[in-house]
Amino acid sequence: MEIQIDSSGPFPVANITGELVGTEVERFAEELHELVAGQGAALAVVLSSLDLIDSKGLAALMNLVTRARLSDGKVVLVKPSAFVEGIFNVTRLDTWFDICDNLEQAGQRLA
Repeated sequence: MEIQIDSSGPFPVANITGELVGTEVERFAEELHELVAGQGAALAVVLSSLDLIDSKGLAALMNLVTRARLSDGKVVLVKPSAFVEGIFNVTRLDTWFDICDNLEQAGQRLA
């Protein structure tokens, strides 16, 4: 898994590529939880290049979103890959996560 964080815009954008599974989940949590630690923090997580996610990866995403919500913040997931979108649909997490098609939509939801 590779994580690229761009903090140059009005909100941080984290691009996740590869596989969010197993031991990679700890690094995901370490790098992204600090971005939502502040009161009212906003974060867009781009999942268009995420090839695989397992139950630990789903739990990590849910924990990230929950952590942000507890501090009146928000996490938006952007354009999940077809595989990840299928997992969200099957697990009904597509109704729990805030998912949008592009960064422009993410910006509107995070404003």
